[in-house]
Amino acid sequence: MNTIVEPERWKLDLEAAWRQIPKAFRSEPTIRRTLQCHMYGYLNRKGCKVVADYLPPRIQDRSIELIALGTEHDILCAICFDVVVTLAAVKSLSSFEAAHKIIFTTGMLEKKVQESRFFLKPEIQHVHLQPFHKE
Repeated sequence: MNTIVEPERWKLDLEAAWRQIPKAFRSEPTIRRTLQCHMYGYLNRKGCKVVADYLPPRIQDRSIELIALGTEHDILCAICFDVVVTLAAVKSLSSFEAAHKIIFTTGMLEKKVQESRFFLKPEIQHVHLQPFHKE
């Protein structure tokens, strides 16, 4: 699984999937669910057992969009999608063990996304998606 977890490559793939959504259909929930479906398919094709909308024990605030399980049902990767880094996502991801924990943010205002990073903990990786960013 460690060779499968490539957040920077995933960033490019997710941004491409986002750009494929016709502009008239791009709402926050649609973008989030499309990206979730895209990653579900990718992890499934790589041979992972994938669970969507996992609600960790003792956490009622927010589910984890995707978890990928190892052969012993250990959590290899946990993925959240959010507009900005939220305390609820960080609390949910922090409530269990996983080899990789990643929050992908979709906020168009990069400054707000960067300001929200103060919620992050060292074990949680953050990747900001910018499909329409011009360099």
